[in-house]
Amino acid sequence: MKALDRKLLRDLRLMWSQALTIALVVASGIGGFITTLSAVDSLALARDRFYAQGRFADVFATVKRAPNALAETLRATPGVADVQTTIEQVVRIDIDGVADPIVGQLIGVDLRNAPAMNRVTLQSGRALDDARLSGNAIPALVSPGFAEKRGLKPGARVGALINGKHRALEIVGIALSPEYIFAGLMGMPDLRGVGVFWVPRDALAAAYDMEGAFNRVAAKLAPGASEQAVIDALSAQLARYGGREAHGREDQGSHAMLTNEIKEQQVLGTVLPSIFLGVAAFLLNVVVSRLVATQREQIAALKALGYANQAIGAHYLKLVLIIVAAGMALALGRRSQIPLIRA
Repeated sequence: MKALDRKLLRDLRLMWSQALTIALVVASGIGGFITTLSAVDSLALARDRFYAQGRFADVFATVKRAPNALAETLRATPGVADVQTTIEQVVRIDIDGVADPIVGQLIGVDLRNAPAMNRVTLQSGRALDDARLSGNAIPALVSPGFAEKRGLKPGARVGALINGKHRALEIVGIALSPEYIFAGLMGMPDLRGVGVFWVPRDALAAAYDMEGAFNRVAAKLAPGASEQAVIDALSAQLARYGGREAHGREDQGSHAMLTNEIKEQQVLGTVLPSIFLGVAAFLLNVVVSRLVATQREQIAALKALGYANQAIGAHYLKLVLIIVAAGMALALGRRSQIPLIRA
């Protein structure tokens, strides 16, 4: 063993407490990077898989009222692979014992034809076509976030002001759709104040005099199609029916909120570990600078014995690398004990 290596081991023994502290700070920073960014990747993968399973649409548009026959015309638009129309209405929801204002998004589901896009995945309870209700209550599926915050379970009832008439919605199940993973107003998720309810389309159409018509369009792009060209074409065709400008998935409310949440986690997982690593670098600088200052005589003796500046510099660099490597080993060892997040 070389003399400098023996000196390195002796220095580490003498400063073991400082070295361990710095290694733990390094481990915290690196562990934060690995854990948080791995979780972000898993969340993004889970989102993409759920989108694929639910056949999340690519383009969306809202109209005041358009005939169902228009769907075939829209489906023939260049670049469009498929079109799905439905009825959606925003209503006021009231729950016994709750004074807070609650907004409900009612989405009509065709019970005769299964949705080809934005499929609704049942998490608990019964499907709409299996519901057996008494009275004038409308069967409904509710979004899981709102159900959890408001304590709603299958069998519960809420009130809804539908086209000026108070109707009861009976919760038959809890479900989720890629179109409404998050619900909220003004681009902010609000699980307590905004609920999504899927109801039979016929019941919603009858309440709003929308038989044979729709007010919501979703389209799937054909492979290689231009999203902007499809948006422009659909906007032009829907303009005569009071249609607002169509928009792509990036501007869809739930997707935008979910993407922002993932980005926030990514930023959080980058900034905080960087602070830890910055602190570790500062501590290393302080410790090594103090060590060099206290070993000036030893450094002079080493130079007198013929050691070059590069060799002495490499000696202190090894000290830093050993501490950092110890921190990395601690972080990777801890990471191996944490189960991966499965999408």
